[in-house]
Amino acid sequence: MFEVQQATAGEWAVVAAGGRALLVATTDRAALVRFHRAVRTGFAETLDALVADGLSRTPAFGLLETNGAGALLAVRGTVHARVGEPEGERELRASTVSSWLETPVDRAASVTLGDAIDGDGLPLADGVVRANGVAWRVEAADPAPAPATQTRITEPVLLEAEAFEDDAPKDDEPALEHAAAADPTPADVPAQIAVSVEPVSVGAGEATAVDAPTRIPESTIAEAPERDAPEEHDPGYDHLFGATMMRGIEEAAVRPDAADEDAGQESGRIDLPGFITDSFPSPSAVGDHDGLTVFSGDLPPRRPTEPGATPAVVDAPIRYRLSLSDGRTEELAAPVIVGRAPSAGAFPALRGARPVTLTGAEDDISRSHVAIAVEGDTVVVTDLHSRNGTMVLLPGKTPQKLRAGEPTTVVAGTIVDLGSGATLTVEAGA
Repeated sequence: MFEVQQATAGEWAVVAAGGRALLVATTDRAALVRFHRAVRTGFAETLDALVADGLSRTPAFGLLETNGAGALLAVRGTVHARVGEPEGERELRASTVSSWLETPVDRAASVTLGDAIDGDGLPLADGVVRANGVAWRVEAADPAPAPATQTRITEPVLLEAEAFEDDAPKDDEPALEHAAAADPTPADVPAQIAVSVEPVSVGAGEATAVDAPTRIPESTIAEAPERDAPEEHDPGYDHLFGATMMRGIEEAAVRPDAADEDAGQESGRIDLPGFITDSFPSPSAVGDHDGLTVFSGDLPPRRPTEPGATPAVVDAPIRYRLSLSDGRTEELAAPVIVGRAPSAGAFPALRGARPVTLTGAEDDISRSHVAIAVEGDTVVVTDLHSRNGTMVLLPGKTPQKLRAGEPTTVVAGTIVDLGSGATLTVEAGA
């Protein structure tokens, strides 16, 4: 949520939508409507809408995009921004640059574009109002609920003995006989067996003894069966049905018979079936050849290879090339790095790229300004975090500023503007 102070007249307007706010110096209603649609779409789309008529006609503006605890800020012209951070407040101005100043403010607690907002500011989430400033502050989080209080009981709870006096049996009366008087036993109950029970104390200090014997019916006591000698189990066909076969150590031991030992000493051969011995004659009959192995001497001679013409190496056609503003032409057979003094060593992803030096380049152009490569059927242009940025002009489109480090796909006929009059034109190969 943003905060604005509406003005009755002036050349400034605030456009807010989708967590973004734009302070722009314009009174054109059609332009404000176009800016509102762009602000609702995204940060980069808003910059595209602002520079749609060219950089020289771009009005002064301040653009703010919030993302929870931080923000992304861009200012141009006379717009100044005040950023409140834990270390203090700092001010950003873009009056000394030709395009605009863009920077992230992740640790910002508040951001103000334009004039300061006093206590009469109004909230603005989505819309367009005439105002000279807009402010944003980090909303305070709701306080965490207090933890539930836990009480630990350390003292034991004592039960009064009087609560059991009415039901407890007297000293001269057994407890179970007292219960039997209240519930008489039927006449057909079998004989009882007396079992002594330990005394039980009830209450804190006063004990009531229970010495009455517990009588258990004889019918509920089963005599222990006499254990007979284990019968020998005939396994029968258990092994056919997957049953567990129990065998002793003596049965599991394997001992060769005397007859087998004598037979093993006589011959070490294994008798094979007739259909195997008939198909493969014995080695004594045919020599060392087993009938399956083919020796190199048994193979027919190979036909000589007819000499033919060596196939010619055909180079892949060059699909794209660059036309530099100084009249040179560079073929895009491999990725190139263009700049004042380009070097591929600082960019691990571009190792092997060919450097292209711009002659007579000014200091506004970075040493390694832009990378251009062919990927598939398209050309990809990447700004290498240059000093003053890179603009691309696609055929029939408005100029677009590249975001640093983000590859952008272009087509043949695109003009890449590095600033200071240095341009590159992407052309289709022959």
